[in-house]
Amino acid sequence: MFVGHYGPAVWDTQRGHSAPIVKLWQGFLAVQAMDVTTAFLVMFGIEGTRFENGVPLFHIPWSHSLIGAIVIALVAGLIFKTLKPSSGRRGFWVIAVLAFSHWPLDLLVHRPDLLLYPGADNPMGLSLWDFAWPSFWLEVLLLGGALAWWLRLTNGPRWTVIATIMLLAFMSFLHYGAITMVTLQVQAGTFDPSQQLQGPIGGLIMLISFLLITALIGWIEKHRPSKFIVA
Repeated sequence: MFVGHYGPAVWDTQRGHSAPIVKLWQGFLAVQAMDVTTAFLVMFGIEGTRFENGVPLFHIPWSHSLIGAIVIALVAGLIFKTLKPSSGRRGFWVIAVLAFSHWPLDLLVHRPDLLLYPGADNPMGLSLWDFAWPSFWLEVLLLGGALAWWLRLTNGPRWTVIATIMLLAFMSFLHYGAITMVTLQVQAGTFDPSQQLQGPIGGLIMLISFLLITALIGWIEKHRPSKFIVA
């Protein structure tokens, strides 16, 4: 999953009731904590992509194992609480849950490349990505619905609504190019593994993409304050 991960980012125990504990850009970063970890590991050659019978499978035993997901979620929550002590225990758990939400969502869409722990021999994944167009629209609708809800809970000029829609379109385009198009090519027998970015460059582009998306939603969010104030 890619854009679908961002759907839960709007969740916050206070959002819709008072000023949220977690800003949307922080939620965007939290839900991709596992993939940010992957990007760094890819840059150092620890993780990457392997191809079996022309089908791409991720080699992500550290960042995307169940144990790895739990560790990353707890670390993300701890970092947030350290940087924002006023968020307290609730802030810790909001970020931790957002970060961990990545794993069960990946379990739905990934081909069997998720492990319980590094070195395990029982790769898991329900392979919903094999249904290229339905899975694409499911992820776009998951994010689109979440952003629509966020827009209703915030105030701002009309251009911020347009910018949010444009960001959704941009993220959907990235998702199509990185996942949906590859799946369609594999199914059509036209997929060329040599055209896929690998190694440090691939990891760097991943990292830049996540940070760019986070920066863009943060910029929009600056101009859309919550309708709710602290009680």
